[in-house]
Amino acid sequence: MSVGTVNAGQYLEEPSHLTWTTQKPTAPGLYGYRKSRDAKAYVVDMELKNSTLTVDNKHADRCRGPVETIEGEWAGPLLPPK
Repeated sequence: MSVGTVNAGQYLEEPSHLTWTTQKPTAPGLYGYRKSRDAKAYVVDMELKNSTLTVDNKHADRCRGPVETIEGEWAGPLLPPK
């Protein structure tokens, strides 16, 4: 999935303008994800599968499976550029 010029799996080069939280996403969409404050930030695609919010990102460290089982920091959902 892509939103404007943002694609799932893409490294976020300038994540400082995003608000990071440990609260897990509750809706499908593209989100910034990082394992910890010192880790690289990636764009991940949240999808609803059988009423479970999941992510399957081969690029981001340990970001695969039901969102409730993934530890890290989240930012988003990401909106398309204006």
